[in-house]
Amino acid sequence: MTVVSVLITRHCTSHASDSFLTTLKADGHREIVEDQRTKIVPVKYWRGALTYWGLAQFEQWSTPDWLRRRAEVASRFSSPEEFGSVLAADLNEELTRLPLTNNVDKGIGIHFTAYERMGDYWIPELFLISNWAGIPYTNIRPTGIGMTRETYGPLKRIDPAPEHRELQYRLAVHQALQSGAMFRYNNGDPVLFNPVANAILDDFIELARRGVLNNPISNETHCALVRRPIEVVSKLLSDFSREGMRSIGGKPHDLCVSHTGDYWSNTGDG
Repeated sequence: MTVVSVLITRHCTSHASDSFLTTLKADGHREIVEDQRTKIVPVKYWRGALTYWGLAQFEQWSTPDWLRRRAEVASRFSSPEEFGSVLAADLNEELTRLPLTNNVDKGIGIHFTAYERMGDYWIPELFLISNWAGIPYTNIRPTGIGMTRETYGPLKRIDPAPEHRELQYRLAVHQALQSGAMFRYNNGDPVLFNPVANAILDDFIELARRGVLNNPISNETHCALVRRPIEVVSKLLSDFSREGMRSIGGKPHDLCVSHTGDYWSNTGDG
């Protein structure tokens, strides 16, 4: 597995991930096959990025390579939603061709952020592209990979719905962001991630309340805020987990994207 995270504020969208790829051996231990490569793929045409968790590679097939090829042709589509929807359908076909004996090994999820021009505003959206049936990641949906919008639903604590693409819902997201709302998403190991992320975000908010934050709206700050929980979880596992049992670690990666389409990273991504 892995840990990936996204933070959306009025200033930018920010992605972060670890870089571990592991295989499960017959004795139940994990063998690390990669600990440096990023899991974040920029989609510059739509002012966004893709970050994946779950299936990373099988024989010569590679999730990041496949996603990069898709990002290169993003301009063929009329909207971020169409790009994400076709990506989901095509990825579903790709996975059906992979001769994996255990169907759960085809489990995959993708965070796709993009900016949409709605009225006079560029408004960020997170599209969740996934075939996981839920948490824990032990089953995949028989219907395969689907895609949902994930900003308005969490804002109102309701399920995602197709109509959330409409202007009134998108403007509600914009207004919430302008009022200081932050949308945070993570997948891979939320049980480990959430307590750490909540503590870091609470401290960030407290520092803001005290007026001592150093440039809270900067790209560097946003990248650090989305990346730091992954670094902490990775270090905790390095310090405390038994040898051969880690599934999170390696080089951390981050990338933030502004509504103008500018990219910035602390870790050389993008």
